[in-house]
Amino acid sequence: MDGTNLSVIPQGVDPRDVTVLQPEAWRRIQNSLSRYNEDQMRLQAKRQEREELHTISKDSVKHWENTIEGQRLKKLQARKLREEKEEEEKVKVDKEEAKHQAQKRKEAIERAKTLQYYQTDRVKTFHGALLLTEVLKERDAQISMKNGKLDSEKIREAHLLRLQQRQREEAIMEDQKRALRRHNDRKAVADFQTLQILDHIEDGKEAKQVDVEEGENIKQQVDMYMAAKMAIEEQRRMDKKDIMEEHQRQLADREARRQIEQIKVEDEEEEIRQFGQAKKKMAKMRKEKETELFRAFQDHTERMRKKLANEKQQEVDDEDDRIAKAVAERESKREAEERQKYESEMKTKKGIHDHRIYMMKENERLAIEETNKDREILKNRVKSDKLYHLKQEEKRVEQLGECKKLKEFQTQQIDELQVRGQQFRTAELDLDNRNGALLRAEEAQFKEYANKVIKEAKDNGRNPYPLIKAAEEGPGGGRGPKYEGKQGLRPSYLVCDGTGVQLPNYSNGTVQGSHTKIYGNPGDSRKRLGFTW
Repeated sequence: MDGTNLSVIPQGVDPRDVTVLQPEAWRRIQNSLSRYNEDQMRLQAKRQEREELHTISKDSVKHWENTIEGQRLKKLQARKLREEKEEEEKVKVDKEEAKHQAQKRKEAIERAKTLQYYQTDRVKTFHGALLLTEVLKERDAQISMKNGKLDSEKIREAHLLRLQQRQREEAIMEDQKRALRRHNDRKAVADFQTLQILDHIEDGKEAKQVDVEEGENIKQQVDMYMAAKMAIEEQRRMDKKDIMEEHQRQLADREARRQIEQIKVEDEEEEIRQFGQAKKKMAKMRKEKETELFRAFQDHTERMRKKLANEKQQEVDDEDDRIAKAVAERESKREAEERQKYESEMKTKKGIHDHRIYMMKENERLAIEETNKDREILKNRVKSDKLYHLKQEEKRVEQLGECKKLKEFQTQQIDELQVRGQQFRTAELDLDNRNGALLRAEEAQFKEYANKVIKEAKDNGRNPYPLIKAAEEGPGGGRGPKYEGKQGLRPSYLVCDGTGVQLPNYSNGTVQGSHTKIYGNPGDSRKRLGFTW
């Protein structure tokens, strides 16, 4: 158009910077950006087609029975049917087991209820009476057995008595036989002993002759012994005499030696005395020498002292001149210091006076400012007091309103308490009625159980009195009289001391007569005075 060339390249762009792509490359880039893969899509389509064909094939051969797959499916179906049948059997067994377990639970509950019922005080008391009945029956049986044992013991004792009598007679006869044997034995022994006595007499004569001969021999031996003994005594006396002479000789020698020793001791003492005198003389001479030396030292010391005193006196005279000069200098210096001190004190006093005047003026100014502040504070306080009274009045009005609300709330609470009290009393009455019904049911159940046990006890030959007494005591477990308003309950009445013992439940004619004798008959007095309740 008009000879101009058209171009797809935007104006202002260098053609050398533009890349030209082939259509295949462009499609490949577009597929890559859009995540589209033609080959993969083709493969996926083929795979899906194969799966559809496989599904059609499976559906076709599913009902064929002459193939392996058909047989497998048939077995699986049969197995499934068998498992379903087994499951039904298991369900049936589970139901039966559940029924059995429910029955067992029911029996356990009944047994627990029975045991719990047996643990009540009244049933335990009744069972105690049943035990007493069994004990009485056992006691009667034991008494019968004891009587039988006593009879058998009597028979046995009679038999033993007869046996002992026979044994005693046999023992008497045996004793007589033994006595006869002992008599014969003693007679034989006496004859033998007579012969022995005669033999002993002959033996005594022979022994006497032997003793005489032995006495003569012993006498000869004694004479010989006495002669030897006298010779020995004589020899001992001679030995003692020799020993005495030797002892006296030794004593004389000892006395001579003692005298010689005494002379030696005296000579030694004389030498010691002479040595002591010489020593004293030497000490005296030493003391005189020391005294002479001390006196010479004293003279020398005195001369030195006098010399030093003269020298010291000369020094003292020179020192007085120096002291006088120093005193004059110190006095002049002191006067100068006093003048300077006086001038300083005057300056200080003047400064103090000026400061006092300044402080007085400052205090007056501060007092005026303090007065102004106090007036301002007083005004503010009066204002705040007015505000406080206004607020207190508002609070009082508010409290009055709250008190009214509280009064209304308390009144409402009182009404609610009355309603709740009435409801509580109604509930208590209802509870008493229900308790009464339960007590009646329990009493009927207990009577039925007690009558059954009493009947069985009578049939078995037991004494039913403890059971009848326990059954007629009534519920409650106490010893008091029956409370007819509470289905025959027996309450417990305790004594007033610390023992906590229950009062007895008997009241015979003696007790009633004593009460009437002491207190009279209150009923007659009540009627006589006009009281009718």
